[in-house]
Amino acid sequence: MNRYLHEVEAQLGALSRRDRARALEALSAQLGELADAGIDPAEALGPAEQYAADLRDALTGDAPAADSRLRVLGVPLELRGPVSAEVRSRTWDPDSPRLLVPRLFGAGWTVNLGALAVRLRLIRPDDATSDVLDRVPKSAVSGAQLVPLAIAAAAAGSLALAWRGLPDRVATGFGLGGRRTGTGSRRSLIAAVAVGAVPALWAQRRRVPVEDRLVRAASATTLATLSTSVVAATVLDARRPRGRWGLLLAAALPAGLAAALAVIVLPLRAGLRRAWRDARAEGAAEGTAAGAAAESSQ
Repeated sequence: MNRYLHEVEAQLGALSRRDRARALEALSAQLGELADAGIDPAEALGPAEQYAADLRDALTGDAPAADSRLRVLGVPLELRGPVSAEVRSRTWDPDSPRLLVPRLFGAGWTVNLGALAVRLRLIRPDDATSDVLDRVPKSAVSGAQLVPLAIAAAAAGSLALAWRGLPDRVATGFGLGGRRTGTGSRRSLIAAVAVGAVPALWAQRRRVPVEDRLVRAASATTLATLSTSVVAATVLDARRPRGRWGLLLAAALPAGLAAALAVIVLPLRAGLRRAWRDARAEGAAEGTAAGAAAESSQ
């Protein structure tokens, strides 16, 4: 099943990253159903090359002429959320130079981690190819998926340890100066933990393409980091009310961004190193074969 998916992916280079992600997610789900039924995908869907050609024709022909996203007073509004592969692909699009893209959900903008990685010279725009992604170690992908889970678990564990010592009412908002601006029930912290825990669990899906697994993990890492900062700031404020603990929320934004970037870039660079080693080995083998052929012809 994975081989069929990779063969189709290799033929979709002409599509935009967004269309490619959307098509591969749908195909991955379909292949999962075929695997459960014990059906060969080539028999059900036809040869991978033909399937990819049909996808290219369909997506190229149906591409909208203009941006169809909702806008309110010029601000983009997204209602589908990160469950959509098309929406998720915005956060990792190294082919696009746009650093700010519409948010995954709600109104406003978020950072295109792909463009940021290119600007920081961590990768090149053409590094995230299917050939490189196929060489990303499975352990690196699994490790990336565990990052948001570990952060969310730390937040939940910290809250559990501090729960009995918390007052009934805790801070529910902080001002620009870092001081609390409002209070509410301490049960609101459970919702704060859920903001990080639910995406972290959602990011554990494995029967999807490698790139999508990494993008899911990166998105969940950002939310888990923000969730943890909310819990930490609230607990610390309850213990030392005069502190400017709300500043932790501001610090969580760049920290979450850096962690999300690492979740994608580090496995990708591992795949690049493998691709370079394989290319050198193939070059050396070809050189040896050519030398042997030259000697035998003399």
